[in-house]
Amino acid sequence: MMRYLLLVVVVLLTTVGCGSTTAEVEQAPVGSKPENECFRVREVRGFEAVTDRFVYVHGVRGQHYLLTMANVCMGLEKSIGIAIAAGYDRVCSNDRAMITYKDFDQVKRCGILSVESVVDRDAALQLVAERTPAAGKETSTENE
Repeated sequence: MMRYLLLVVVVLLTTVGCGSTTAEVEQAPVGSKPENECFRVREVRGFEAVTDRFVYVHGVRGQHYLLTMANVCMGLEKSIGIAIAAGYDRVCSNDRAMITYKDFDQVKRCGILSVESVVDRDAALQLVAERTPAAGKETSTENE
C-alpha cells in the first residue's frame, strides 16, 4: 500500500495531457455538461484547491484543467498534499478517480465528477465563481 502511494506521488510530480482544444472549450456554454475530457497523471505539474468542490490542475505543456468533485470535500480548500488516486495513467470525467488530501492529520478521499479543459487559471477561477452560489444573494433577496 505504501509503495502504491509513493508511486502515485511520484507520478503526480511529473504530470497533464488529453482533452478538448481551447476553441472547443471557449465555444461551450458555461452551464453545459462537460465533455469526457482527460489528462495524464504523470504530466501534472501542480494542483490548487480553489474551493471544497473545485480543483485547478496545470500541466507541463501548458494544459489547464478544472476538476469538479462529486461532493463537497470538507477541508479540501485548506488542505495540504493533494494527490490523484487513479487506477490508470489518465483521469477522465466519471471514471472513478479520486483526489486524496490531508486535512489536519487525517487523509481524506473525494471522487472526481468531471474534468474540463480551460484556457488558463483565470478561466478556471471564472467558472468556479459562476458555479458557486454567492453567500450574500439569499440575504439581499429576503430584505426586499
